[in-house]
Amino acid sequence: MAEWKIEKNDSVFQTGIFTLKKLTCSHPQKKEMHEFYILNTPDWINVVALDEAGDFIFVVQHRLGTGTLTLETPAGLIEPGEDPLFAAQRELREETGYEAGSIILIKKLAANPAIMNNYIYFYLAENCRKAGAQNLDKTEDIEVKTFSRNEVKKMLTNGTIDHSIIVTALGLYFMGSEAIAK
Repeated sequence: MAEWKIEKNDSVFQTGIFTLKKLTCSHPQKKEMHEFYILNTPDWINVVALDEAGDFIFVVQHRLGTGTLTLETPAGLIEPGEDPLFAAQRELREETGYEAGSIILIKKLAANPAIMNNYIYFYLAENCRKAGAQNLDKTEDIEVKTFSRNEVKKMLTNGTIDHSIIVTALGLYFMGSEAIAK
């Protein structure tokens, strides 16, 4: 199988969190040039967080893409040069006010390799304890809620949790040690 060769790489549009790129490409087995569009965006972290009682820590946010309130695990962008583990700890603390007793990488996955260049680092934070108030970004308005294991499974089953990245994070968690990064 042959790979596409990028002949031209143009920035079409740039925002604070992504750049839309137009790639003009050739393929060794095709006789034409083809244009593809991709989003260059920073890597993300996502944290499945459990408090000292074993309950899941969630955040509720209004998401403009769907115009709905979503139930999510703490997450965010990795800052340039920032270690993903540090970003996970930072986002957990900023969004929820909780700090983890322990935190490990579950898995690093490509967000959507067809059109995006970034990765998502999924972490498991256990024995989290309330360490202070939230420290939200100026565009964040987040409510923190906790749910039992059974409640989370029910919300996954009935569609209350319908954010694909959160479903993936929780799926990795429920897979247990089989999902842990090797």
